[in-house]
Amino acid sequence: MSLFNFKEDAQMIMGHIQRKMPKWEGDIIDLSDADKDSFCYHFLQHMESWWDDVLPTGSMSQEPIIHAIYAQREKDSRLANLIKGDIYLVLEQTLRDVVQEVYDELNHVQPEPFAGYERGQ
Repeated sequence: MSLFNFKEDAQMIMGHIQRKMPKWEGDIIDLSDADKDSFCYHFLQHMESWWDDVLPTGSMSQEPIIHAIYAQREKDSRLANLIKGDIYLVLEQTLRDVVQEVYDELNHVQPEPFAGYERGQ
């Protein structure tokens, strides 16, 4: 499990998102909760080192918990929605950076240079 594998999954997710939101520019904040949940779920599947950061530490088997929260289609589960919201807030900045990076690579977007370089700083 690795960041490389997550980036492959992210490309697949982005293809789906770009079909329904052609003007999306890669910022995860602009997405629906369902799309954010998809990124979170795939990220956690590939990045086990984050499990202790987002799940209760007393959990012996964390993978089934992640699966129960995300893969089960319990849209009406208030507890699952609260947990997913909290997990997203923990992962938001990391996911925002990685998703934007993948979007930029996929769409050949050149990053803006640091403003200080133009002034000789």
